[in-house]
Amino acid sequence: MKFKVSKGVEKIPKTIRIEDRDYKLIEKLAKDNRCSFNTIVNSMIKYAIENM
Repeated sequence: MKFKVSKGVEKIPKTIRIEDRDYKLIEKLAKDNRCSFNTIVNSMIKYAIENM
């Protein structure tokens, strides 16, 4: 399955702590895809769950 950035889904606020290196990578992905940090994180979580 190809990684895709999903949009338009109801969200629940939750605070997480991530390593600095991962934060920088996610920020770059968000910038490159012209979307928010949260959109990338949610897409990554969905992809991981679907591929467990």
